[in-house]
Amino acid sequence: MKTTTSPFRSNFYLWNGVSAIFFSNCITNTHSHNTLQIITDIHDRFRCRVGEAPWLTCKNLIIKQDTPHQLDTNDSVQLIIYLDTATTAAKSITARYLQKNLAAEPEFNLFNIIRPDDLQQVLLKPDPRTLHNIVSRILQHLAGETTVVTKDDPRIRIIEQAIDNGRPDQLNTGALATQVHLSESRLRSLFRQQTGVPIYKYILWSRIRFVINRIMTGSTINTAAWEAGFTDNSHFHKTLVTMFGISPSQFLRDNKTMEIFTCSGSPLNFETTIFDANGQVSAIHSSNS
Repeated sequence: MKTTTSPFRSNFYLWNGVSAIFFSNCITNTHSHNTLQIITDIHDRFRCRVGEAPWLTCKNLIIKQDTPHQLDTNDSVQLIIYLDTATTAAKSITARYLQKNLAAEPEFNLFNIIRPDDLQQVLLKPDPRTLHNIVSRILQHLAGETTVVTKDDPRIRIIEQAIDNGRPDQLNTGALATQVHLSESRLRSLFRQQTGVPIYKYILWSRIRFVINRIMTGSTINTAAWEAGFTDNSHFHKTLVTMFGISPSQFLRDNKTMEIFTCSGSPLNFETTIFDANGQVSAIHSSNS
C-alpha cells in the first residue's frame, strides 16, 4: 500500500555535487529541490506531476531545479539522482534537455548503460563506490559524454526485451530460442557474445530484481519468490546468499531505516522546499541545517 509517511528509502549517498537514493512505496506532497533531479525506474514506470501540468507516466525524467512537482512511485522502484546545478554535468544536461521546459523524458535503457548485477549489489547493501560508478555512467550518458554500445544482432535485443518485460516465472531458454528461430545452444552462445553475460544469469537477475521490487512494495518474501519463478523461499534465499552474500532477512533488516553516507569532503548542499495545498511554501529543509 502506498503511503505519504513511510516510503521505502534506501541509504542516502552524498558525493561532491551529487547525491542518490532508491525510492519506493510513496506519493509525495508537492515539493521542489534546489538541484537538478533525475529519476529512472529500475523495474517498471512511475508517475510524476510537474507544476500544474497533468500527471505523466515515465520511465525516465529530468526535472529542473526549483520546480514544484509530485512523485508517485506507482508500485515500482526508482533511482533518484540530485545534481548540483553548478556542475559541468548539470549544465550539459540542462542545455540538452531543459532549455525550454521544466522537465524532460530522455529515452534510454538503464541496462544498456550499467551492469544489472552492479545495480542488484547496491540495492542489497551499502556500496558507495559501485553506486557512484552507476550514477556517473548515467550522468555521462545524459550529458552526451559517452556513447551507448548497441547490439549488432537484433535477435538479442528481442530476447532482452522479452526477458525484461515477460513474466519471470515463465522465462526459459527454450521458449526464448523459439521466439527468434534459434536453437537453445546457438541462443546461449550468441547472447553471451553480444552481451558479455550468460543468458541464464540475465534471467536470474530479472527474477531477483522482480523479487526485490515486490518486497520493497510490501509483498512477503515467499509470495514474491514464488511469483518470480523460484521454487520456494529457500531457493531464493540460497540464490541471494550465493550471488550477493546476504540473506533476504538481512536485506529487510538493513533497509528498515535510512542511513546517510557522506562520501566526500564537500557534499552537495541539498535543499528541499515543501508547498502547501495553496501552493505556498510551508517548510524548507537543508542538509546544512
